[in-house]
Amino acid sequence: MKHTTICVASLLGGMIIGSALAMLLTPQSGPELRNNLREAFDREIDKVKSEIDKARCHCNDKTE
Repeated sequence: MKHTTICVASLLGGMIIGSALAMLLTPQSGPELRNNLREAFDREIDKVKSEIDKARCHCNDKTE
């Protein structure tokens, strides 16, 4: 459980740092940048949810 917490915290920290760097270094306009960031966050959130679902199924298989 402790390792999972560290992984999630690292993921969130990396996302925040990456988005801050993107905002500082991108040549895009504000609305374009916000849209791209929103899409990137949505993709990453979907990946995390998928991994959580896989872990739950794996745990359920082990307990049965």
